[in-house]
Amino acid sequence: MQPLGGKRNEGKDSRFGISTRSPDSNGRRCFGIPLSLSHSWTGWSQKPGQRHAVATLARLMSRPWRFATIGFVCLAGIYGLSVGDYANQSAEFATKQISTIIVRAGFAVERVTIEGQKHTSNRDIARALGFDTGTSTLAFNADAAKERLEALPLVRRAQVMRLLPSQLHVVIEERAPYAVWQHKSALHLVDQDGAVLETLVRRTYADLPLIVGEGAARNARELLDELAHWPQIKTKVQAAVRVADRRWNLKLKNGLEIRLPEHDPARALKKVAELDTHHKILSGDAISVDLRLADRVTIRMEPEAAKRRDSAFAPPKQNKRRVGRET
Repeated sequence: MQPLGGKRNEGKDSRFGISTRSPDSNGRRCFGIPLSLSHSWTGWSQKPGQRHAVATLARLMSRPWRFATIGFVCLAGIYGLSVGDYANQSAEFATKQISTIIVRAGFAVERVTIEGQKHTSNRDIARALGFDTGTSTLAFNADAAKERLEALPLVRRAQVMRLLPSQLHVVIEERAPYAVWQHKSALHLVDQDGAVLETLVRRTYADLPLIVGEGAARNARELLDELAHWPQIKTKVQAAVRVADRRWNLKLKNGLEIRLPEHDPARALKKVAELDTHHKILSGDAISVDLRLADRVTIRMEPEAAKRRDSAFAPPKQNKRRVGRET
């Protein structure tokens, strides 16, 4: 009698290549498992009077409201996961597990090399990189680390490279200290663009020029570059004072003040150099040289020096003879 749900097929199963024999097959085994099947068949097996499962499911799914119910249940499940943040937590957990596996495989940050470092401290660089001993080189965000490094006051540009399996290489271009800016009784170290690098407790950069006043930091480069052409003036300057954020006064070490014009200070500096060459005004008795007017130079002298000058150019006194009677 043929089994219900399929037909008898002695010999070899065409789907899996497994031989099936009757009990008189001398107890053969396949993959170490005894074969006790007496026959094989294709198709779905069912008992008499039992509804076919596939047919029943098809009849249930054919009703439209069933689809709506299943869709609602799915949407409710997705909403619950999103509200409870279970999806994000699961993703974070999976990410941590994967990162742990990668680190154990040898892809962990174990060495950092730095190129171009002069003034930036190792602590600031390590804090900006933001890694620890459990950080994977594959998962390390080099772009974010680059942005954090360039946010440091002393760093102009930065580059972060991952050298697999376990090294980071950092290249930085630092801002060079250009001047010491005195503003509201505080001293700041600035670069040539006027960016504040750090606040100084005292003036520790004695070789840098001192600039004073509102707007001095962002306007100092033009003046200092022009002063470089006149070393006889530059070496005697103690401080450059920004006046009303429009023009400069130069304070020399001997107390002399040079008042430069708002426009074309280069012409005025050239005039000062010529006067010093011919009249030694930078080392004389003058207390101020005013070049704010283009057509004249006004020089103020010390009071005592002015008296000496006036007496030197005063006309000689004539001796008046007393008219009297001769005896």
